[in-house]
Amino acid sequence: MAMFKEVKAFSGFSVKEIPEAIEFYKDILGLEISQTMGQLVLHIAGGGTVFVYGKPNHVPATFTVLNFPVVNLKEAMDELRKTGIVFIIYKEKDFETDDQGVFHGGGPKIAWFKDPSGNILSVLEKSDADEN
Repeated sequence: MAMFKEVKAFSGFSVKEIPEAIEFYKDILGLEISQTMGQLVLHIAGGGTVFVYGKPNHVPATFTVLNFPVVNLKEAMDELRKTGIVFIIYKEKDFETDDQGVFHGGGPKIAWFKDPSGNILSVLEKSDADEN
């Protein structure tokens, strides 16, 4: 079906409070943002957008809602830690991070953290072969 081939689709997720999300995504993560109808739009490099909407009965996603590819994972994690971000330590069978929160179990090195609403985000090290 080619109906959506040329449509500029976007993703979205909910948060507890928009003002708290603005502070986190703009001031801590440094993303360009805008607001529409009282909600938040994250402007991602390359022209993409993510719609973030406030939801009074917000329940955090149990999966990663947004991934940030970086050239150097350790440097990115160090910078994020300076802002108070704490990385998630997973100790599940076949899904275990090291004591810094980095997963080395296949694919790129990746670490997860949460936004103030409890949504899971990641920072992952892209390889030279990756386009983004």
